[in-house]
Amino acid sequence: MNTALLAKGLFIAGTVPFILLGTLHWIYTFMDMKTPRKLAPRDDAVRIGMQATTLRLTDQTTMWKAWLGFNHSHSIGAITFGLIFLILAVQDFGALVENTMLMRVATVVPLIYVWVGKRFWFSIPLAGVSISAACFVAAFLLTL
Repeated sequence: MNTALLAKGLFIAGTVPFILLGTLHWIYTFMDMKTPRKLAPRDDAVRIGMQATTLRLTDQTTMWKAWLGFNHSHSIGAITFGLIFLILAVQDFGALVENTMLMRVATVVPLIYVWVGKRFWFSIPLAGVSISAACFVAAFLLTL
């Protein structure tokens, strides 16, 4: 297998965890809007407290609504990141490789997600973004 084809395959593989995990996260967020079970606190009193408490920043929303909104936007961001780079790689990987700024963004963003994952998340999303980061870094190095 030639290096360019391997780099393209790794790059495309790196987009998959963002798309899959982002989609699953979004589905869980929609489910929690009706019946909080996935991204909700185990202690239901905490969720009830979140629903009754506004932010210090503004009283126009509750902590629970802000939590749901954050989870929606986080999901959309992960899905969008994955889809944009998947589309770019499939349509013209050579042009993508020539755009060093986009290649750097595609490499650095997953590494930032690994840092966030280690600091704030649990093993499954951390594993997903770590796999993604490894694929993007390997693809980037192969294209140098």
